Amino acid sequence: MAGDGEMLALHLRRLRLRHFEVLLAVARHGSLTASAPALGSTQPAVSQWLAEIEAAVGVPLFVRGRQLKPTPQLAPVLRHARRVVADSRRLEHELAAVARGADGLLRIGSMTGPSIDLLPQALLALRAEGSAPHFEVVEDIAQGLWERFARRELDLIVGRLDERAYAPGLAAQALYAEPHCVVAGLHHPLGSGKVDWAQAAAWPWILPPRHTMLRRAVDASFLDQALAPPVPWLETGAPGLVQRLLQASDCLAVVSGAAGRHYAALGVLQVLPLRLKVDVGPIGMAWAADDDSPALQRMLQALRTCAHERTPPAAPRPARPRRSAPAPAAAAARRRRGSGAS
Repeated sequence: MAGDGEMLALHLRRLRLRHFEVLLAVARHGSLTASAPALGSTQPAVSQWLAEIEAAVGVPLFVRGRQLKPTPQLAPVLRHARRVVADSRRLEHELAAVARGADGLLRIGSMTGPSIDLLPQALLALRAEGSAPHFEVVEDIAQGLWERFARRELDLIVGRLDERAYAPGLAAQALYAEPHCVVAGLHHPLGSGKVDWAQAAAWPWILPPRHTMLRRAVDASFLDQALAPPVPWLETGAPGLVQRLLQASDCLAVVSGAAGRHYAALGVLQVLPLRLKVDVGPIGMAWAADDDSPALQRMLQALRTCAHERTPPAAPRPARPRRSAPAPAAAAARRRRGSGAS
């Protein structure tokens, strides 16, 4: 048995980066013929590369036919191939960054809240120190960031921490709590008086994608008031789209506290005095526990420092009370009565 393991290890050492690139292309396109142009190669050459991979791992990875069908052994080999190719590309990019004078490379994935205040502060602090790493930053919802992290396309995630941040092989640190808030357009009727969840339920909602932690928190806030969660007019995690739609409609939405304060300061949206019954995790950071790169360590320290110096946000000030806002149906009926009287 030990001899079999040693022989497999010997065969695996023969695999090169090109083997893994070919395997990923074949798995993506589903046929040798379609994979060849994408690889800048020929179908016989791709077939030979794939045969060498299967010989090295000792099992078939595809069932041949008009379309290639994956065998159960393909999935673990694909995971390894993605890591190898991603690490190779990272090395290529980091060497290019160092050649330009940067102090390494760091790929950061950020959620909307930290992208507004914490991460810009940390980036500017490192820039002020002089020589700094080259940074690549992408913004996405949690699901998208964790998928990128699993493909080794990111070195650091900055955002809401959940159970994924504490998986084996990862390191994580919570930095501060930041509740979400409910926002609406500047002229929304709910901004004119005292607001409760029953009133909010009567208006159309733009909600986070289903099965996300934030969506569950929003639903729980309605259920806590014995209200059915609203059926969303739109489901999205795109902050720019949410902002634009709120400005031009009577919809409501939930955003991070940082985003709510930012929109209110710009004078484009208003924060309503509603708090979620439960909220999702704290703002923090997660990274691979075995990653000891100087670029990562500098960013982690900058984020810790900026979080420590961060002034706790003041509670949003409710709009000046005038009268309770009518629900959409009541407002429409009142307008019809007014037009009939005239």
